[in-house]
Amino acid sequence: MANVLLLRSGDVEPNPGLNTKLEYLGEHELYLLADGMDPSDFRKVGLALKFTEAQLSRFERDNIGNIMLATYKMLCEWLKTVRQQEAREILSNKLKDISLVQLADSVQKGQAGDHIPSLTEEEIKRVIKEVKEYSALHHCQIPADPLNSSLLFQLDQIFTNLTLIAEGRGTTLKAPLLYADLLKTKVNGVLPKRLLVEGEGGVGKTTLCSKIVWDWIHGAGYQDFKLVLLVLLRDLEGKTLGEIIKSYLPDDNMVTAMQLNKYVFSHQRDVFLVLDGLDELAGDLNSSHQIALIILNQVFKSGIVLITSRRWRSDEIRINSDLRKVYAFIAVEGFSADNLSSYIAKFFHPDTTSAEDLNRFISNNGVIRENMAPFPIYTAMLCIMWKDFDGERREAMSKLQTFSQLFDEMIHFLVDHHLSKLNMSASNMDGEMDRKRKDILRHLSNIGCLALQGLHERRLVFTEEEFQRLPGSVDTGCQVGVLTKQTQTPSRRERRHHSHSAVSSVQFPHKLFQEYLSGMYLASLHNSNRSEYDGLMKDIIGKASEFRELLYFTSAQQKEVGLDIITRLIASTSTQPMLYGDSGDDYIVDVAYESQDQTVAKAVADHLLTSSSETLEIGEEMPAHTEAGHIFIMNHRKVACGKIDSEDLADFRCSSSTLRSAWIAISSGQGEDMHDDFSAVLAHNATQSKIELLEIKYIDLSQRLSSSRDLAQLICKMPNLRELCLGVELTSTGPSLHEEFYSTLSSLAPSAKVSFPPSHFFNGN
Repeated sequence: MANVLLLRSGDVEPNPGLNTKLEYLGEHELYLLADGMDPSDFRKVGLALKFTEAQLSRFERDNIGNIMLATYKMLCEWLKTVRQQEAREILSNKLKDISLVQLADSVQKGQAGDHIPSLTEEEIKRVIKEVKEYSALHHCQIPADPLNSSLLFQLDQIFTNLTLIAEGRGTTLKAPLLYADLLKTKVNGVLPKRLLVEGEGGVGKTTLCSKIVWDWIHGAGYQDFKLVLLVLLRDLEGKTLGEIIKSYLPDDNMVTAMQLNKYVFSHQRDVFLVLDGLDELAGDLNSSHQIALIILNQVFKSGIVLITSRRWRSDEIRINSDLRKVYAFIAVEGFSADNLSSYIAKFFHPDTTSAEDLNRFISNNGVIRENMAPFPIYTAMLCIMWKDFDGERREAMSKLQTFSQLFDEMIHFLVDHHLSKLNMSASNMDGEMDRKRKDILRHLSNIGCLALQGLHERRLVFTEEEFQRLPGSVDTGCQVGVLTKQTQTPSRRERRHHSHSAVSSVQFPHKLFQEYLSGMYLASLHNSNRSEYDGLMKDIIGKASEFRELLYFTSAQQKEVGLDIITRLIASTSTQPMLYGDSGDDYIVDVAYESQDQTVAKAVADHLLTSSSETLEIGEEMPAHTEAGHIFIMNHRKVACGKIDSEDLADFRCSSSTLRSAWIAISSGQGEDMHDDFSAVLAHNATQSKIELLEIKYIDLSQRLSSSRDLAQLICKMPNLRELCLGVELTSTGPSLHEEFYSTLSSLAPSAKVSFPPSHFFNGN
């Protein structure tokens, strides 16, 4: 599996030159306008905008004692009722109609906020210094071990470089791209202002954002910017950029959020915004909120913005033809083999023996190496458990097949570690421990109820009060390590409207933990409350692309649940075949693989064998998890590691009664076992094949006698083969096939069903 950051061009537009047109009227400008408006004008403006007295009273009641905030909320509500391109002119005219000429003029000219004092140079320097201090503390320390909250790695101690590959527009050609050149590499001749970083959960998107901030703080990169601002979208809570920056500053810094907001928008080229977690942003993008407008490229157009997201949410940008013109797309696929070794060495430093043992264990375990190790979060879990496990439990790790099994092992590990710290008497120890374990698991399932509610609301941060109906769950979750609790002191303005001087927020160490506990709870409803389960599952299946990991973890809880989920997915893809992305069947295979259940595997196998599709494409572009799933499905048994993977896959391709065409990628990066066993089994079973069209790409078998011979036998022995496409790589010494290929082909050619000219294998075709 290639483990890269893949930079794709998008459709970055040519440089349009200086754009003097005012940006759309947005929330940040309305905020400035409300701040500059006399409180006595609130009702007059509201009535002019066609609000009723009852509605205006509601705005006042909801924002007691803060008429500016009531005005702002009213203006935001009005903005939703008009076309964006007409909003500025309409509001300006309405203000003129009620004789607020100066305000109308400021709206017309985009000068709202001129009443706010600009930051002095000294104030700017102090803000930048304090943002760096905050970011170094809160964004650039990696909690490497949930069992030890004091074990924090500075980013430079643990960060492992990811490979960057640039892909040109309209072509599959790729070229290396250095991380340091991320913002310096032109796409279609233009430096993009918007970059969208996509990747699955746990693949390293957040850590990449932290690396950017770290380099800026320490002068190692991004020095063209005065301010690099990392915003965790899960914590946004409707704040403006100014309010976010203000929350990063100590309480004795007297600059206001309004001044900070004004600075950011007045110095867009000096500010680099890094927005982490679009998939964790509550609400949709069709709002007038400042961050939404930035993502939609309606404001902050001169500034550079990098956004991270899981793929399901980033499609909201991809499907917009205007946004595709200004975005460059970056795929994060995790660690390469070298990156993996480097990360493990850093984690265990200076314990080189443990690092070498774990590296050896992973390299000898094909499933873990291909499916789990490329994901930094799963590698971190493996490191944590390896550090504490003895020989017997390390042996249990070797049997891991799926993400769900790894999370199962991790959760039980956390529970066991917590139990080991409890001081209990020796009497009835076993019974007491069992009771405690059941009690902890009950709390975790209860937490899953609120976790699932949060996923539906696209919300990952909770208040401690929300857990009040689950007594003891927060404390248990924090003690075990599946929850973290933070206490924040509100700003002076917030304290004026709240009785509490500090608020506690509760969240999960990573969204995957939230999804795992949600899966525990959802599966429990299958037996305890079927009607609630059915209602929740109907909504989840309807948004399956958003809830991929949730369905993984839920299907793995018990056989009946896995079978129910697969049945629902199959029924759904029959009516909405493109619901899950490129291949609904691949999605179903992924979920079934996580279940590791033979009944589920058979149901999916029956579906695949009776589906209308007669083409199965498994190559370099298919994720290792999906490929392992196809092998699992076709064999109705657990997938073994190493050589058997390629043997099973080859056996299926030759023996399938419905497969009529196949696409195979064999590249030098897949290892000797994959080449030799794969081609040998294909050749052995060739006479059973129903395949009529065979496409084999990315071959480099110049040093592989047996694989080259088997490949020639495969081509000549397949009884139904009518069309062949063989992608031979050309090297400095000629075609990258061993001479044994040509001699075997020559001897068997008379029996071949496919015909080709002698020059076919010497021109790179």
